[in-house]
Amino acid sequence: MEKITTILLDIGGTLIDDDPAIYAWYDHLKYLIADKTGREVTNDNFKGALKEAEKCYAPSFISYIIWQLVKPDKEMFTYLRGETDQFPFEKYFSLLPDAKDVLRQLHGKFKLGIMANQNEAVLRYLEKEGVLEYFESCRTSAGVGYSKPDLRYFLHVLEELGSTPQESLMVGDRQDNDIVPAKLLGMRAVRIRTGFHKNQEVRYPKEEADFTIEKIEQLLKIPPIAERIAIG
Repeated sequence: MEKITTILLDIGGTLIDDDPAIYAWYDHLKYLIADKTGREVTNDNFKGALKEAEKCYAPSFISYIIWQLVKPDKEMFTYLRGETDQFPFEKYFSLLPDAKDVLRQLHGKFKLGIMANQNEAVLRYLEKEGVLEYFESCRTSAGVGYSKPDLRYFLHVLEELGSTPQESLMVGDRQDNDIVPAKLLGMRAVRIRTGFHKNQEVRYPKEEADFTIEKIEQLLKIPPIAERIAIG
């Protein structure tokens, strides 16, 4: 097995706490639905749609939730999806404790790339927090044109880094969008059990992550990473 030289990192739930952003978006969504349709959306509606999105491996749980709340009204779905694209999620972000220190320790020892289904506003946020400089590839899905779990997104970033899947490691919080495509490509994978998708089920053993952690700082203790850092 090849040594790990490259690490691809998800952003939401991995490096930043985006739960408050999702709750803020949900409040905004409830207001828009009530304003446009007179329909009341309850917390149970939201939680039920989120649970179903996790279960069916919906690539965009946000799109899935919107559709469940307004179907069969396709025009309303399109309107709400457009409003979501304009929502300032980054206003509610906060960098997770130790994220910056972890990136600092990984930088120079590994090639680092971003793998995030977000618009490029998240890059401005990471730059403001002083961590964007640690990445050799800074491509969100919006900048590439493909979204996770599309394998083309992974291959695009790996090509930009000059790395093969066999020498690369994916780190993310979603079983469906992060771990499954990484394993399909022959990458190794670390799942961070946090946020809305922490209880997402593994469908069968082949899709299991190689390592599971609870916090980003635990990434430094994973053997292939700890060994390379120790070598210096």
